[in-house]
Amino acid sequence: MSVQLPEFDSKLSLDTNLDGYTLQAIRIAADDFLSVDPTGLPCEDKQVSHQYKAVRQGDIIFVRIDFKPENCGRTLGMLDAGATYAINVYGQILRRELDGSGPF
Repeated sequence: MSVQLPEFDSKLSLDTNLDGYTLQAIRIAADDFLSVDPTGLPCEDKQVSHQYKAVRQGDIIFVRIDFKPENCGRTLGMLDAGATYAINVYGQILRRELDGSGPF
């Protein structure tokens, strides 16, 4: 009870406002790109160590995943450490491109 919950009204500035399909696409991309279970993994291999960007165009959600060095206490990133996905609203990965590997 020591944590005060904010009032979710029109005055509250939101960090994000995602629809369910976009959230689902981000989760699918994150689970495909990085391990769901972070136990024993180095910081850079954990989902929480990355940032996620998404844009929806019709029934396709494009998701970009990049390593965020600040989340691991670093100032420098890594080369070829991200991925871009196209995922439809049904949860199917239509395309993925890993940095440095090209499309597949």
